[in-house]
Amino acid sequence: MKKIGSLLIIGGGIIGLTTAREAIKSGFFKKVLLIEKEGELGSHASRRNSGVIHAGFYYDPNSQKGKFCSNANKLMRQYCIQNGIPINKCGKVVITRNPSEINTLELLYERGKRNNCNVELLLEKDLQYYEPLAKTVDKFLWSPNTWSASPRALINNLEKELIELGVNIIYSTKIIGASDNYVIDQKGKKYFYDVLINNSGGYCLEIAKLLGLKTNYEILPFKGLYLKSKHVLRNFNCHIYPVPNIETPFLGIHTTLTFDKYLKLGPTALPAFSPENYSLFKGIDMNLLPKILATQSSLFLKNNFKFRDLALKEISFLNKDKFIKEAQKLTHFKLIQNLFEWYSPGIRPQLINKKNNSLEMDFIFLNNDNKYHLINSISPAWTCCFQTSKYIIKKIIK
Repeated sequence: MKKIGSLLIIGGGIIGLTTAREAIKSGFFKKVLLIEKEGELGSHASRRNSGVIHAGFYYDPNSQKGKFCSNANKLMRQYCIQNGIPINKCGKVVITRNPSEINTLELLYERGKRNNCNVELLLEKDLQYYEPLAKTVDKFLWSPNTWSASPRALINNLEKELIELGVNIIYSTKIIGASDNYVIDQKGKKYFYDVLINNSGGYCLEIAKLLGLKTNYEILPFKGLYLKSKHVLRNFNCHIYPVPNIETPFLGIHTTLTFDKYLKLGPTALPAFSPENYSLFKGIDMNLLPKILATQSSLFLKNNFKFRDLALKEISFLNKDKFIKEAQKLTHFKLIQNLFEWYSPGIRPQLINKKNNSLEMDFIFLNNDNKYHLINSISPAWTCCFQTSKYIIKKIIK
């Protein structure tokens, strides 16, 4: 294989790291450089997600998510086991809260089979053998391969591996300008490349614009708030998820067992003001705020894809009591306020297609010349990181 010169990766989140790993192991590039704007890798969605390794049965079989997730789940689980990443092999049940959700539950099962997931559709009477604390109506799904892993441990292990493989990682460096074959950081330094991959998460669309890519997309970020148990809870066997509204990319408030056996409730899907707006007035990007507010206001007034209904419902979950009451619909276990505390939130860098005012449900891969962009990197992006990286590098090599 003839090697080409330098690969530049912008963004040191989980997909940036696994892409750098796949690139250097391919032997196709003479050198690989990864640039991260923060002082540590994976500072945003990659460390702030719940660590759930999704199985892949939620997604349309014709989507990239549907095509990626099952094998991605296997690759993630294998990597965690082989590298000693802390994991919880707990599995997951998906339950119905009323008879009207049974058709959607059966659709998820059919999607799971088409996506090659290990998933079972079982009767309510069998739930006691999987999660006695869960409650359902008539049926439930069982997904044994929906595990949890430690996001921090995974990021740290990948960082160490990349350094050993010879990837050059540059921290605390923000890209603010670009030309045909180089980018410029905040200090005016130029970084030349033969191929560039843009994996910059919540700022991926902004970097793509900087690199000359024009699209119909705008960012519409959503904040995921969590409650986490103050102590380890050994009462639960597995994750408990409700049947979601499959017309949106959100899975609803659910119970999650972390890798170290704490219980998390959430997340919400609360409209946020910026891609890193973790608390009320912190992390607001004043350059993006006017456009985001304008988009949110328009969607709220017109109620496109029921945005207003979603926003009002999610805002109510700022009330801790209402948050817990929503989670209580899933379980017989008494969830009480003093058992939980607010936990570090995450931001979903969701994109909206401005042409038709619809949420983008799938990963989006675009390229202009020698520049490749993964935009709309939303759940299950963390689970899919190894499979996504294989796809991107294979596409470049071809």
